[in-house]
Amino acid sequence: MTDKQRRLWLDDDGRRAIKQGQCLDRELLPEDIARMALFLCADDSAMTTAQQFIVDGGWA
Repeated sequence: MTDKQRRLWLDDDGRRAIKQGQCLDRELLPEDIARMALFLCADDSAMTTAQQFIVDGGWA
């Protein structure tokens, strides 16, 4: 983890800054990334082709 990542992700001020820049009003969690990975592994994604899925809470 880089110093910038530590400042943003492990510091309360950084977390607040990220949350203010997101469209969705909650913290992005590792489980959110895992859910997308599980979707892509599941039959539900069988008709998905050449897509880009961004899981970032709508971070502007």
